[in-house]
Amino acid sequence: MDTPENREKVEKLAGLVAAFIKAGRDPFELLEGGRKELGVRGAGSTVAEYYSRRIADKMSPLVRKAQARDYRKHIDGYVLPRLGPTPLADLTAREILGLRAELLQRGLSLKYVKNILAGSFKAMIRDAREVDQLLDRDPFVGVRWGRVPVPPPDPFTFDERQRIVDWFQRRSFSFHAGRALEGARLHPHPPYHVFVHFLFWTGTRPSEAAGLRWGDVDLDPAIVRVIRSRHMWEDSAPKTAQAARTVELLAETVRLLEQIKPARVTPDAPVFINTNGGPVEPNSFLKPWYTCLRALGIRQRGLYAMKDTYISTALTAGVNIAWLEAQTGVRYETLKRHYGKWLRTEGADQLEKLSRLAPSSAPKRRRRVQHRESTQLEKCERGDLNPHGCLAHRILNPARLPFPPLSREGAS
Repeated sequence: MDTPENREKVEKLAGLVAAFIKAGRDPFELLEGGRKELGVRGAGSTVAEYYSRRIADKMSPLVRKAQARDYRKHIDGYVLPRLGPTPLADLTAREILGLRAELLQRGLSLKYVKNILAGSFKAMIRDAREVDQLLDRDPFVGVRWGRVPVPPPDPFTFDERQRIVDWFQRRSFSFHAGRALEGARLHPHPPYHVFVHFLFWTGTRPSEAAGLRWGDVDLDPAIVRVIRSRHMWEDSAPKTAQAARTVELLAETVRLLEQIKPARVTPDAPVFINTNGGPVEPNSFLKPWYTCLRALGIRQRGLYAMKDTYISTALTAGVNIAWLEAQTGVRYETLKRHYGKWLRTEGADQLEKLSRLAPSSAPKRRRRVQHRESTQLEKCERGDLNPHGCLAHRILNPARLPFPPLSREGAS
């Protein structure tokens, strides 16, 4: 019967069949599995059998393409060879711990093993327990993990940032010559320059900037709306719910965007294009990015270091934390955990505000605070490798700045 409920079920089934075909698999497995599903419940499905029926739920567009790739790689490559024949009902914490020990002995890092087991495999077992009711317990209870070290933020210095932006402004890139016989042509490509400037001065992720369309950009109020991300040549939803946000732009960023905006543009046209006219792909952009760092003699870092640079600069400049959360899509807990070094600088500033209300019988305390700030500034002027922690003191005393103070009108 043609009812809204039945139509919704058929549309969902059609999406799953399309996902199977796109993955190069016979959709008959899905249809046959659906007919046998009631008989399979309680009949002792193995880990491999359950995975083969549920893999369609982890395919694009139901999940991000990168997540679907990782899910297949983790389960097919590491879980099924050992636990595939195990009945779901017999799966225990001891067997999961055994697989963990085996993967660590193979030389995989603790972080990667945790992604495999506590990420992809645990999500699959959760579906078996909560969605399909094939388990009445959680075999992951008792599986504990030690602290996984997370690499700290690795921002660029002010000088490095400026040199990188200048390099992309001057650099010529190869363009296909079409039917001409002289081969590739070399020309500057302004969208690459603006793309790098945008990442340094907006706090967006590379995938978010690559996913921008001109319909998301409003240059009059100087804002862009982040509603998608682009990764592995595919658009998808932003990384998290908080990542869907409105980002405010500096005056210099608006000026550069105006320069690359075509005279005639449609709302769905990409803002940042590659030399072939298509949207910039973060993975492909790594080639000119690493070329730039090598040419400038700057230590190699990934594209995400530009977001680290923005956050560390904003914190040392003393911006409001709530505003920074909204601007970057990063929660305060994450900012505190990963960028605490720069948050302490802001804390010192807040303490200085409080000290103004302290009793006047403590003059020595104020002199020591002033001496400590002066010492930190002197160390920074001697060539500290990471001067971001000193930037707040320079901003408080513009006369000591070796460059004009950052502002909405003058940032570059």
